[in-house]
Amino acid sequence: MATLQPVYRDRQVHASIPGMIMLSYFAAAFFVLTLLADWAYIQTAILMWQEFAEWLLLTGMVAGGLAVLLWLVGLMVYRTRPHWALVVVNALVLILAFVNNLAHAADGWTAIVPLGIGLSIATVVLILISAFLWRRVRVSHR
Repeated sequence: MATLQPVYRDRQVHASIPGMIMLSYFAAAFFVLTLLADWAYIQTAILMWQEFAEWLLLTGMVAGGLAVLLWLVGLMVYRTRPHWALVVVNALVLILAFVNNLAHAADGWTAIVPLGIGLSIATVVLILISAFLWRRVRVSHR
């Protein structure tokens, strides 16, 4: 008689609470849209784009914060070791987004042009690095 062998998935990659990865993607999308809103503000000088960028940053911070909470719950439930390079890069993304939030709180042109757009670009570059690291982790554990 044949016995069924259980199929075990790699717990380090797949151990996540439902919704965590989706919230991470939402946060990344909101931060990229912030860069686009900053660029539109630089091109047009219409104050509406600065306000859009502020709301996009806030929404991205909320989604990213919820993703971090779900990640911490997943660490406690599944007891896995995280990939520290990925954790550091994602923490830097949230820190830069928070500093960018503070920079966008200033009024008008000076909120965006010297510091805001630079922080938005740095955040998007770190998001791309995080995506590259996440892909390497998933491919190496297949």
